[in-house]
Amino acid sequence: MARRVRKSRAGLERWNQFVQILRDMNFAFTNIRIYPPTHTEVNSVITRLHEAVGPLTEELEDIGFGFMDDMLYVEGAMSIEQTKKNEMLVERFSKCRVKYMTIIKGVTKKDLLDFFIALNDESKKDEIGPPMEAVKKKGVEHIHVVEAEVDDVASKSKLARKKTLLDWYQKAIDTLQPIHTSIKKGEDADLTALYRLADDMMATMRTKGYEPFLLLPYLADGQDPHTAHCVNVAITSCALGELHGLNSGQLQSVAVAAFLHDMGRCVMPAEWVTSQSPLSLFERAAAAQHTTWGFLLLMRNKEIPPSVGLIAAHHHEGPKKEYPEGSYKPDVFHKLIRMADVYDLAKMNDEYYWKKQRRDRYLRHILRQRGTWYDSELSKLLTQLVGLYPVGTMVRLENGHRGIVVRAEPSNVGRPKVYLFSVPPEEAEEYAAHQIAAPGQEGEEAPTVEVAPLASEDTPPIIADLMDLTPDGLHFKHNIAFSTQPINDENVHALLDAKKEFLLSYTL
Repeated sequence: MARRVRKSRAGLERWNQFVQILRDMNFAFTNIRIYPPTHTEVNSVITRLHEAVGPLTEELEDIGFGFMDDMLYVEGAMSIEQTKKNEMLVERFSKCRVKYMTIIKGVTKKDLLDFFIALNDESKKDEIGPPMEAVKKKGVEHIHVVEAEVDDVASKSKLARKKTLLDWYQKAIDTLQPIHTSIKKGEDADLTALYRLADDMMATMRTKGYEPFLLLPYLADGQDPHTAHCVNVAITSCALGELHGLNSGQLQSVAVAAFLHDMGRCVMPAEWVTSQSPLSLFERAAAAQHTTWGFLLLMRNKEIPPSVGLIAAHHHEGPKKEYPEGSYKPDVFHKLIRMADVYDLAKMNDEYYWKKQRRDRYLRHILRQRGTWYDSELSKLLTQLVGLYPVGTMVRLENGHRGIVVRAEPSNVGRPKVYLFSVPPEEAEEYAAHQIAAPGQEGEEAPTVEVAPLASEDTPPIIADLMDLTPDGLHFKHNIAFSTQPINDENVHALLDAKKEFLLSYTL
């Protein structure tokens, strides 16, 4: 579900600082529109804004504000109250195609002034261009903008098909494939689209949350396995980074490195992916060299940071690997990407090139080997992210109902939300307390009026929230008996795909 405002006492003072920054940004927009840049009113509000922003960026490295779906997100928390109080500000940023903005440590008053001048100039145009380009032209160095796509803001018509995260996943595949091809051929690949993709994912996770992203690998079908693997690793590592507490800039760096970490696999024979035969010793040795090939391919491109090449070269090395003094040392980016990589591959050994184990079994393998082959802290973080019954796992409840895990619960890793696909209509009543808003109604209150029955394909899925308590509040209402496998012609992808509009919703 989309994140709400944190109400902890410790964060109240900081929250008030963010709210004051919002007010000053609103005043800055207004004053720059009315007065010339040298006017006293403009100077006073920019000074006040800088005095509020400066200490926060010194402490936190960067701070972020999101403007998505006509809602305001303050440092990752959705605030309906502040959206209502700052409707004009949300509208102004949305009109300028600003999806998320990050104010970075070192920001100056000139940066702030030029930023608002650039956006004010853009808002007067009939056709608004990419906001980041306008900001860069003004020489602003310490404010980063994630821009919304034109078709995301061009129409508010309810008749228009609403984009889902599955559309984003397909776009990620389509963006990444030609970049991989160009790098393989030794051509100078344009990485602008890749950075925008990483920005978009980072902004959405920081504002609305990472939960629906974890379902995407199970909903995508017929994709190139190597490219899909890189996208899956980028999703998982970015979500792990968010749980780890990385800032916006660090999350973007992790995402870009993850998108390119397995470049070396593109030189492996394509038929290895579908082969049911074990690899020979020679073939295993060749497969193990994909990290070296990846490093060499990436370092031919001057636009790719050396750190990305180093991660590609070392991402299969575990915590027990010893490095000579003064050589490469794994950092948090390396650890996050390695954990995401091994989890998505889910391979117990190198006998087969692309034979994946069940995620729940492989997670238990990681937990058994933590501290030796897998980093202890990241193993716990991965469990918190995906749960003991990872997203996509088929399970049976103690009452016999079968379902698929669709959301993890970080506060209790053994009690996820389960989509029940085998519940007879007469037994669905006991799960009726868990309501799902229709897709596209995130942030809105559910209507209480009677509505006509929906068509079967539009019927919300039955969701069992295993955190629900019995009426006396002393016990959990439902429990998982064990994980299971598809029976007969059941297919996890087909079952999830039938309800994807609901399952990818942030209201689940």
